[in-house]
Amino acid sequence: LQHYKSITFIEVMAVRTQVKFYYDILSPYAWFGFESLCRYQKPWDLDLQLKPMNLGIIMKESGNTPPGMNPSKGSMLARDVQRVSEMMDLPYNPLEHFAKTVFIRGSLTTLKTLAACQIMYPDRLEEMTRQSWLGLYSRDIDITDKGNIIQFATAANIPDVDQLLAFSLGNEARQQLITNTNEAVESKCFGAPWFTVTNPKTGRREKFFGSDRIEMLGWVLGKEYVGHHPPQ
Repeated sequence: LQHYKSITFIEVMAVRTQVKFYYDILSPYAWFGFESLCRYQKPWDLDLQLKPMNLGIIMKESGNTPPGMNPSKGSMLARDVQRVSEMMDLPYNPLEHFAKTVFIRGSLTTLKTLAACQIMYPDRLEEMTRQSWLGLYSRDIDITDKGNIIQFATAANIPDVDQLLAFSLGNEARQQLITNTNEAVESKCFGAPWFTVTNPKTGRREKFFGSDRIEMLGWVLGKEYVGHHPPQ
């Protein structure tokens, strides 16, 4: 009986579809893509692998520029993000000082903490990531501030917050962030959100960019997309 249960568990785990999701907290569209994939984890039986990455390096390596730097894109960016958040029922609030927050303050400290969480508490990374996004795009607080990061970790039920913070300052967390970013670069990533999956029919690795590609992912996987609020 023990042997039978072990085989059954392995077989069940084997059918889950692994999706690697690369993101930086600075991107509101990555937040939308993250929440969409989280909502479809159970309905589609996804093994969602979260990979915090440095979006600045992605932009540099790919030769891309942030949409806000393009006057035409920037003119509609704020309203577009607002529309998507309302459509998805997410508590988005515009940043008071967008340029200072995104281009000067950045997210590196937060990303290192998320990379540390990826290593130490992978089962808490989803909620730690969510709390970081809520801090930035709902509460408009400094997500690189130590006190705020402690709040995010506490809300995510991190078992040892002090240990996580200490670990985030070390080389292992830094290297994890570099590894995630390099993986994204090697897959020709040029922005966020970026996610990859192996097509179960062809065995080919499929790559997706944008928060509006969840329906296409479902089509590739042969799963039904039923909107932004699938039954759980």
